[in-house]
This record gives sequence, C-alpha cells and structure tokens, in this order.
Amino acid sequence: MPPTPDLLDAPSATRPRRTRRRVAALALLVALPVPLVALGPASPAEAQRRIIGGTPASSAAHPWVVALASRQQFGSARSGQFCGGALVTPTRVVTAAHCFYDEGTGRRVDRPGLRVLVGREDLTGRAGSEVEVAAIWVHPAYSFRANTDDVAVLTLAKSQGSRPVIPLVGQGETESYRPGTRSQVYGWGDTVGNGHYSPTLREVDVPVISDETCGRAYPGGSQGKFDARSMVCAGEEKGGKDACQGDSGGPMVVEGRLAGLASWGTGCAEAAHPGVYTRIGAVSDAVQSVL
Repeated sequence: MPPTPDLLDAPSATRPRRTRRRVAALALLVALPVPLVALGPASPAEAQRRIIGGTPASSAAHPWVVALASRQQFGSARSGQFCGGALVTPTRVVTAAHCFYDEGTGRRVDRPGLRVLVGREDLTGRAGSEVEVAAIWVHPAYSFRANTDDVAVLTLAKSQGSRPVIPLVGQGETESYRPGTRSQVYGWGDTVGNGHYSPTLREVDVPVISDETCGRAYPGGSQGKFDARSMVCAGEEKGGKDACQGDSGGPMVVEGRLAGLASWGTGCAEAAHPGVYTRIGAVSDAVQSVL
C-alpha cells in the first residue's frame, strides 16, 4: 500500500497489510523474524539493528526501476514517492493498480501532480528526472476487494529514449514461478514495518513460494485470500525478508525479467505471511495490448 499521510507514523502491527496496500508495499527491508506486533515503534537506530537482509541498490545497475510520486499529496521530503514501478518501454511504466485506489473507500482516486521519477535512487536529491504521466490504464478485471489482476500501465508524457527497459515474463509461463526460484524485489518502502521509510533505493533477494504453501497462509477471511491465477508469493520460510509499506508496485525480477509487482500481504517479513505479488505471467497479454 502507498504510504498515506495518516499512516506514516503508525506501526504496521496496527493495520492489516492488504496490498502492500493492505499493509505494505515492500520494504527491501528486513525485520527480525518475529511477529511485528511484538516490535512496536522503534527509533531510527533501533530500526537499523533490525534490518538483516535488504541491501542498497543503484539506479545505474537497475535503470528501469522507477518511483511514483505526488508532492501535493505526500510532501516533498522524499520527492513525494508513494509507490514503485518498472520501465518496460521508453514511454510505459508497469506498476500496481491499487496505487490509484483509496485504502479507506476502495475507490479509484487521482494522485495530484503525478510524476514518475526516473534515475533517482536517493529521493532526497534531485538526480534523474520527474516525468509527467499522460494516461493511466488499470486492468479491467482488477478487484480492490480481492486484490486480483493488480496491475496498471502508465503512459509517460516524454519518451525516455535509449534508457534500458526490462522485459516481461510471457503469458502463461511457469518456469519463473517454480518454488525456490530466486527473485529480487526493489523499492523505497518501510525498512522495519513501523513507518521507517528508506530515502534510497534498496533490494532484497527472496525465493518464490509454492502456491499450496501460500494458499495455506492466506485462506481467506481477515488475512486475505491467495489466488494463484493472478498472484505469486515470495519470502523466506523463517521470515525476515519482505516488501513493506511504500513498496507497492515495485518490481519483482527473475533472471532479468519482470515477474511480479509488490501487491499485498499481512504484516511485514512474518514467517507465516509471505509477500504476495501480482503474477505478471497471468496478465502479460493484457499489459502487452497496452504497450
């Protein structure tokens, strides 16, 4: 979930993580493998001691990682960042659909002054560029309540020319989603689970989890329901590595291709609740039709 002003200082244990929306948007973070309810708020120093897995990432090495920003809504301290995304053509960015929905009402909302930040790994700086968005396409089958088909495509007002882009996993492909396959997730989100957002780009390496295991973790009800038709899970068996608040829409990469988008989950880095990502192999044709 995008970091909304009223949630920035609230411990994630006080809110269900529905979409890295329902809780978090990914945190390349990595909190200790203990339930977040036991952690509570922490000072920046304490937060740093709890990070055990995420590492810094650079825009030079991953030039297709972008940030979505709205200074009017989220302030200028971190360039207004609220979600992540991936540049897939010189004029198109793929991100999560829920980034454009209100968490309280479940209705589509506008993000005033929406920009895509390209080439800015440090959100407190001015490197790279802030590109206007000309159009937003949301998957027609997206469901805010069920979190299914959580994907959107942004059309940029200005082409990024020869800047490297990332290819998508193809429709119906399964190889990238085999249990144990290593994936890398990128973002600027909460690094602890209590509102401690990273000003710089980070990455975390997590294995894909089987659909059966994820289905048991999210059988429905208050925890949310996993649907393998459009979702995939990733995370360590003992927890400790995950995406979190502020990382929504961030790319999940397998062998150099976009395989997923940070979507939802319960808590952050909990052993019993892995991160849930949009399965690009299930929505690739729909996305390609826009590209």
